Amino acid sequence: MARQRYGKKSKRGVWIWIGIVVCVCVMLYAGSQIYMETKEDNLGDSTYSALKEKVFLSTTSETAAEGPKVWEPDISTLKEISGNAVAWICSEGTPIDYPVVQGADNTFYLTHLHDGTSNRVGAIFLDYRNAPDFSDQNSIVYGHHMKSGKMFAELEKYKEQSYYDGHRSLTLYTQDAAYRIELIAGYVVDGSINDLELNFGNGEEFCSFVEKIKRKSTFQSDTAVAGTDRIVTMVTCTYDFTNARYALIGKLVTL
Repeated sequence: MARQRYGKKSKRGVWIWIGIVVCVCVMLYAGSQIYMETKEDNLGDSTYSALKEKVFLSTTSETAAEGPKVWEPDISTLKEISGNAVAWICSEGTPIDYPVVQGADNTFYLTHLHDGTSNRVGAIFLDYRNAPDFSDQNSIVYGHHMKSGKMFAELEKYKEQSYYDGHRSLTLYTQDAAYRIELIAGYVVDGSINDLELNFGNGEEFCSFVEKIKRKSTFQSDTAVAGTDRIVTMVTCTYDFTNARYALIGKLVTL
């Protein structure tokens, strides 16, 4: 009987040790994943910060008589550094301050930085079907919703009217022009259904689309839109349901 009890205890001890080993392995794996993700996030942040230092130029003098210093990106320099760059997008007072690139598809820059380096942070990128000069009636720009709040995570805050009230526009710089993106609407869409139009048949169809998205918008905007206007649709992940995306739409106004 003593031997039988000893055998049972021995087997129980083995299973306990196996459980401990498994738990340790899981913890080590989870820790390594967090470390690698943090490392990539930091690399992405430092890469974009370094790029900004290279492409932003002062457009006014530092002397008080001529006003404060204003910084704007030099898109020609940006394109020399990153051949697939087409623009720079920024939103004052937020983390959104990035180059916009364009690839041969809509998947490459989900996992690569602006310079092609493999990284989970990815890049802000223009739909490969769009004209690179934003001349289409609807230019679609994508970016990740990072837990750190970087890239396009800020867009989801437009689900609140108060956030829109404090951030009514973004700025877009292209090779040939600078634009203010005056926001019209923002709403949740199904990312598994690719139904965003790049161009509309006529002004009436375009205006009908604008009225539809205004009705679905998470905030109310008084920005007027004409049939000849051009818009930018900025898209990022949201977590309302599987494959949910938040789309923020604004019209281009030349500065």
